[in-house]
Amino acid sequence: MFVLALDFDGVLCDSARETGITGWKAAGTLWKDMSESLPPQSILDAYCRARPVIEIGYEAILMMRLLKDGEDPEALLETFPERLYETVARSDTDTVGLKRLYGAVRDRWIQADPQDWLALSPLYPGTGEVLGALALETDCYIVTTKQERFVERLLEYNGVRFAAEHIFGLDSGMKKEAMLHELMKRHPDRRVHLVEDRLATLARVRARPELAGVKLHIACWGYNTEAERREAMSLKIHLLRALSLTEIANRKQDSDQ
Repeated sequence: MFVLALDFDGVLCDSARETGITGWKAAGTLWKDMSESLPPQSILDAYCRARPVIEIGYEAILMMRLLKDGEDPEALLETFPERLYETVARSDTDTVGLKRLYGAVRDRWIQADPQDWLALSPLYPGTGEVLGALALETDCYIVTTKQERFVERLLEYNGVRFAAEHIFGLDSGMKKEAMLHELMKRHPDRRVHLVEDRLATLARVRARPELAGVKLHIACWGYNTEAERREAMSLKIHLLRALSLTEIANRKQDSDQ
């Protein structure tokens, strides 16, 4: 038996369009030239291409600002982390304020048109069935930078039953490294397997000596690039082509040999 820690956005849920639109709506409260209720399709498409570098939801506000300014989404895949601070400064608030704004805009959208919001964040095909099977086979947790209430709402909408106490989200106040360390303490006799789509997150986990026992998997269907998948292979991070308990279990056996 092992412990499975699953990221949410980019592993279980394809939320790119929803996060982009929420980012645009929030940006419209900060900048008058973004006051339209929805982003132009060309900007939303560009956001989806640049989505792999978004780590926390509020960053979508800043990404949308840069795309509105005409920035190339392919270039932002390389430069966005360095552009974050200067773009925050343009917002006349700080990261705490942006996080609060992003959540508030999303809450208003859900209250006004819940079906519209839910439909824009579909689970990847087969995710519900896999989660149902995982619940029978192993201890499974969701570790995410999304707020827990949004994760719960999306799972409920898709008919997936999942224990709320097994969801570690933004409201926990912990980085994913701390979430994983907590799981290791909860299950000292089992190996933790992390399925994550962001290479930067996996690299941070890999660099922490206290997390050396965590087995790392990158979800190839999520928000990452071919170059990142090649780099993951060079770092001995396992590539998952599909969310499959059988494949993860086989990887576990390989790692135990």
